[in-house]
Amino acid sequence: WNPSLGLGRADTIPVSSLRSLPLLLLNAGFATRRLFDAACRLERIEPNVFVESGAPPTVLALAEHGHGIAIVPSTVRINRQALQIARVVYRGQPLQSPLVILWDKRRLLPRYAEGFFEALAHHMREVLPISPP
Repeated sequence: WNPSLGLGRADTIPVSSLRSLPLLLLNAGFATRRLFDAACRLERIEPNVFVESGAPPTVLALAEHGHGIAIVPSTVRINRQALQIARVVYRGQPLQSPLVILWDKRRLLPRYAEGFFEALAHHMREVLPISPP
C-alpha cells in the first residue's frame, strides 16, 4: 500500500483490518487470491474489492498511486521505496500454501534428478523471501 493511506508500518496486517479498505486483488486463478478469499470467509467479512486483475504489476501500480491495498504473492517483486509491505495474517498466522514435490517411488528416479530436490529448496530459499518482509 502507498504510505498516503495512513496505515503506518507493520510487519503483519490481519485480514479483519482490511474489511473496509479498497483492495486491489488478483483474479481467482491465483492461489494467493483463493487463500485470501478463504480467510475472508472464515473471518466473515466481505472484502471491499476496488479492482481485480490477472496481472500483479497492474495491482502494484494502482497501489503505488494510492488506489488501495494490493494483495499479491510474496514471489512478486515489489518497489520497497514506493510501497509499505506487510504479510497478511489470519488469527496471527500468515496466509501461505506449502509447496511440495511428489514422486512415485515405484518409478526409478533419473540420475539427473537425484540432487534436484535439494538444489531447488536451496535456490528457493535464496531467491524468494518467504520469511516476513
